[in-house]
Amino acid sequence: MWKPVSLRRRPDLEPTPWRSELSGPRVLIEHHDSSIAVAVSNLLAAEGYAVSNCGGPDDRHKHVCPLVSGGDCPQAADADVVFFGLDISDEGDREILRSWRERHADIPVIVEMPVSRIPLYEDELEGCVAVPQPMTRDTLLDAVGKALR
Repeated sequence: MWKPVSLRRRPDLEPTPWRSELSGPRVLIEHHDSSIAVAVSNLLAAEGYAVSNCGGPDDRHKHVCPLVSGGDCPQAADADVVFFGLDISDEGDREILRSWRERHADIPVIVEMPVSRIPLYEDELEGCVAVPQPMTRDTLLDAVGKALR
């Protein structure tokens, strides 16, 4: 039986390994808020998805996402879908989203953001599945299902 696992880590480390005991589609969760990332991760894992968490860039710890420095994400090749919970209003975080979409057009992206901001970022969201905040279990699972179809 699946047991919740704490995914707390220092934000200057690479994305967490995939939870190997899970064999469903792989969801890479990018979120600055580790408590939200762990909640999303645990919810998806309970539904049978394999998950990996990444905190994104962190200026305090000098962690630069490889996607904004000309590189690639170490989890990209294995991800079936990306859950993007970084700050859409931040230019650096938007650059990560753009880089994902340029380098990995075949990997669908779910973007979590305030419903009031969705119209402001239509260009960035084109081809993505938007999940308005506050996100619920049902809206998250629906978004993952849409992204995988």
